[in-house]
Amino acid sequence: MPAYLFELELPFITEEIAAIIPAHREHISVLLVEGKIISYSVSQTRNMIWCVLDADSEQEAMESILLFPLYPHFTDIVCHPLLFHSNLPVSFPDVSLN
Repeated sequence: MPAYLFELELPFITEEIAAIIPAHREHISVLLVEGKIISYSVSQTRNMIWCVLDADSEQEAMESILLFPLYPHFTDIVCHPLLFHSNLPVSFPDVSLN
């Protein structure tokens, strides 16, 4: 399945935006668990979000972005279709038989 990197720009965080952040984080957590979001990063200055989505098409990926609670506040959205996206495999701690 193709992957799409989105650069999402936010304005200065106001009280109105801050009030939406808990719902936004919950929405992102659900998409991560479902495997629709492959990775999600926020800049330290909180004005940029980078998000890699797994979708069948750019349109499907954009439709997911439209459902983000913070979507009405994004000041710019840039989509980059990716040739591939690699992650480290999830590892579990070694089992100790002591």
